[in-house]
Amino acid sequence: MNWHVARPVLLVVAIVATLGAFGWSLLSSGDSDDQAAPDPTPTPSESVLTSDPRLEAPAPAPTTEPTTAPTVKACEDEDTKFNADGTQGDSLLPDCGQTPVTKQQEQEEGLSLACGGDYPVILYKSTTSGAKTSICGKDAVGDRFRVVVKPAGQDTLDLAGQYDWRRDAYVARHEGVRYELHAVDGSLHVTRNGSTQVQESKDWISLDNETDDL
Repeated sequence: MNWHVARPVLLVVAIVATLGAFGWSLLSSGDSDDQAAPDPTPTPSESVLTSDPRLEAPAPAPTTEPTTAPTVKACEDEDTKFNADGTQGDSLLPDCGQTPVTKQQEQEEGLSLACGGDYPVILYKSTTSGAKTSICGKDAVGDRFRVVVKPAGQDTLDLAGQYDWRRDAYVARHEGVRYELHAVDGSLHVTRNGSTQVQESKDWISLDNETDDL
């Protein structure tokens, strides 16, 4: 082949080869971009619960138990206080929720139907149509006692007493009036100006009827 003829042909072939290599390079780079792994999607972290202070319920106000003063019961029951020492079996229940008197009260005003002071033990008590009567002892033995009588509508009388074993009665006197509390049935015999009035008992009880823990 004549060199003058072949030279243009070779030049054309070289140009085509160069263009082909450049095109192949572009195609290769495009494929690699397409096949590249996508950027990892960031994993959302756990959300932290936040509270809106405006939506929070107000704290409940502290509650306190209502304070009420204890009331004295109208009449005695199983909750009524026992004698001054609080020992069950040593005394009867005080009448109608009364509090036994202190020694100072006994010296100033005398004993009440609930006894107390130097005579804290109720040995016997009775309620009749005209009076209430309590026998207050130094102790549960009953050797030394006082007779407390409260006639209806009158003041309470704290009287020295004697025991009449023949009648089984507790006897006391005040201003010419004789009071006899008969233990057998709780009746109160009131003798005034030679005339005796017998008041039958509506309710009576003696320490002998209670369980004696002594």
